[in-house]
Formats: sequence, structure tokens, C-alpha cells
Amino acid sequence: MQVLNEQENDGLSIGWAIEDITPSGPVSLYGQYYERFSEYVESPLKIIAFAIEKRDKDEVKEQAIMISMDLIYTLKPLQDSVKKRIKELIADFDESKLFLNATHTHSAPYPDIESDYGAFLLDQLVKVTVNAWNSRTPAGVSNAYQNAVTGFNRRALYADGTAEMYGATDREDFIGIEGPSDTGVDLLFCWDVNKNLTGMIINVSCPAQVTESKYYVSADYWSEVRKQIKKRYGDDVFVLPQCGAAGDISPRDLATGYKTDEPNMWEVEGMVEIGKRLANAVDKAYVVAKNNIQTDIAFKHTVKNIKLPTRRVSKEEYEKALAKVQEILSREPKDPNSPDTAWNRFLREIKENEKIKVYGPWDSKTSDFGWLKPQELVLKQYKNQQKDLWYSFELHVLRLGDVAFATNPFELFVDYGFMITSRSKAKQIFIVQFSGDSGGYLPTQRALEGGGYSAMANPIGPTGGKVLVDETIELINALWA
Repeated sequence: MQVLNEQENDGLSIGWAIEDITPSGPVSLYGQYYERFSEYVESPLKIIAFAIEKRDKDEVKEQAIMISMDLIYTLKPLQDSVKKRIKELIADFDESKLFLNATHTHSAPYPDIESDYGAFLLDQLVKVTVNAWNSRTPAGVSNAYQNAVTGFNRRALYADGTAEMYGATDREDFIGIEGPSDTGVDLLFCWDVNKNLTGMIINVSCPAQVTESKYYVSADYWSEVRKQIKKRYGDDVFVLPQCGAAGDISPRDLATGYKTDEPNMWEVEGMVEIGKRLANAVDKAYVVAKNNIQTDIAFKHTVKNIKLPTRRVSKEEYEKALAKVQEILSREPKDPNSPDTAWNRFLREIKENEKIKVYGPWDSKTSDFGWLKPQELVLKQYKNQQKDLWYSFELHVLRLGDVAFATNPFELFVDYGFMITSRSKAKQIFIVQFSGDSGGYLPTQRALEGGGYSAMANPIGPTGGKVLVDETIELINALWA
């Protein structure tokens, strides 16, 4: 191990930058079946860029730029446009080594590049990328691992084998929670030549969804993390958030039925609590990390285009979905504007629940409309599946010393994360979902058998999930060969 000091640097350099992407004025907030318009800004939205390079004298050995966004998704056209724009602005950077990720807040606009907000977002992304790259200075890193309770499995399981996302747990036939959760907090600390902390990457398996149904703009619990880190470590320390495998995870503990003194994880108080828990995990890790700064580390970055087989909808699934759709539509009023349509009843129930319920969700995925929407997607998927045989995406795998980063575009169920972590050679793995594109939920076989929202009409199923896991592990392990 080579320790960082003023006179000695083995060619590792790191740069950081941050920009604001908070929309001006009211905007449509993306993430629910129904439209919500923001009434105010609870916390600003940010993008944070981390640029890293290793050189041997004048020869570039490896490069990467990671950018995290306080948004619901990354979309491929957005990432491609950033790469295209920076190609002319950063001559000494290989644009293929850049990737975006999102924290999955439901309290931000949709990142459509064709919209006014999308054009603003693209400009800010280009700016933050260039600034991070141009700010590179000699650096060292140290990795650490802690535990903090941030998320829980959100699929309730019933005696008949069915499951529901946010399903009721006070039913007589409730038999448990469908899958596991992950309390791990993966941390990468970055330091300057004087051993001053410059920034950190924090990876947790929980989407930023405490305030997912509110009517304001919010970075959710990451805004509180930033506040806590600023207060404890200074104004100039950057925080880059990443969401690990968390497709079946949310900040709520369904099993307790909200009977404990836990802060309300549908409100700002829950967001603040998670922010403090993560800051406390940083404090514990910092003590060890500061004494393990390294500069002479292996740094490798592999980018590969991956093709996953799409999920096949069986004829039985199709006929079951068709019967459900036809049954619901048979009860629809002839007048599409009638207050008694499935859609209008769905909206009315939301408004009523918002007035009387302390805890969400305020919409019901088991209402007529809640069933109709995913079942119609199943029908569409069945009709198109002969031409939509493959889903392609860009997989990034990095090695930084003992640590690996591996991206994917999905809401990846947590079991897939355990498979990758357990079977690969890296000492520590940062799985980065919502990266590069929006590939939808990727459920396990157990979840498909349980059904319910988040395990229906999925572009990729367990067969594709196995390919993803195997390809990721193969690329990681190759970096340790």
C-alpha cells in the first residue's frame, strides 16, 4: 500500500462538481399513475459529478466520470446526448467511460430530453461534467462498509401465494414479507494530497422515496444526507449518491404495521431520520477510512453492450389478463367523462385518502384502474414479444483497488444484488441501478409467482436476470484475473 502525501502521487487524480437542476415554477412530478404538480420546493435537486483518472507519466491508464442525479430515471437519449456534447469539450477524455445514475426520487420532473426541462438538464449535465474533469487534482481513496437501516422489502405475501406491493399486513391471510432487504452502506472516501476529505460516494439499497406521493419538489433523504455531511465535514465535501439493488425495497417497514415510534416514512420526518442514519454510518466509517488512504491502486474500467432476453408472456398469462381487462371494461360507463369510470374513481379515492390517511400509499394498485393499467401492458407485451426479443443496455464495471462498481438500468430486485456480491471476487461491490437507461422492474421468479404490481408486465424476467448476473460477475472477475 502506498500512502498519499504531498511529494508522492502515483498518478491518480480526482475531480468533483455539483450543479442545481431544480425546476423553476410548478412542474409535473413523475412517479405515480396520476399527475401531481409541484406547489413548492421542499429541497433543491442536484447533480454531482465524480471524475477519476490514472496516468503513468504522460500515458492515460484509465478514466471514468460518474454523475448522480436527483431524478427518477436515467434515459438513454439523455446519457447519449451528454456524451456527444462533451466529446468536443473534453478532448482528453474517452466519452464512452461516462455514465449517469438516478436516485429514483418521485418528487422531480421526468427527464425527457425533448422537453424544456430536459434541455435545461442537458446543459447542466454538460457543465457539471466539464467542471469535474477540469478540477482533477492528485488524490487518494479509501473504501469502507457500514450498516444502516434505510429500506425494507415492500411486497406483502399471503397464504394463497399472491403478493402485493404495500399490501395490508393486518389481514388474516398475511404470512410474511416476500423477500429480504439490504442494510449495507458502501462508501468510497476521496482525499487530497494533504489527507483532507474532498468527497464520498454513498451506495445504499433504498430508493429516495419517502416523499414519493407529495406535491412538492424534493431530493428526498439525500438532501438531508448532504445537510448532515456539510455540517459535520465542511462546505466543500461532495456527496455522490447511488441506489443499489432495490427494486422491491422502500423506506417503510410493513411488518410492524406502523405501530412503533419510527418516524413516519411517508413524511419529511422520515426523510430526515434516514439522512441522519446515513451520516452516522459515514462517521463510523470515516475513522477507519482516514487511516487507509491509497493511491497506488488497480483502476480498470470495462464497458460492454449487453443483450438480455425479454420476458415471454405465456398464453395462459395473456388470457388471464385479457379476461380481467374485459371484465373491468364491461362495467365502464358509456360516457368516458362519467365520474364512475375506473380512472375517475381511482382519482377520487386518492383525494379522499389524502384527507384521512396518515400513511400512504394513497392510491390503490388493487382498484379497477390499478388492475387495468398493468394488465393492459401484459396484453401489449404479449402481442409485441415476437419482435421485441432482446433488450440491450450499456454495462459499466469498474475496479478501484478492492472495490468494484457495476451498473444496470433496472429496478433490480435485491436478491440479484446478493447474487452478484456473493459470487464475485471484489471485496466490496457498489451496484448502481437506474443507470444508463430505464429498464423497468426486474423481479425474481418468486415475485412473478406472487404477481401484483412490480411483478407484472416486466420487460425482463428471471431468465434475463440470470444473464445480467452472470455477465456482471464475469466482467468483475476478469478485472481480478
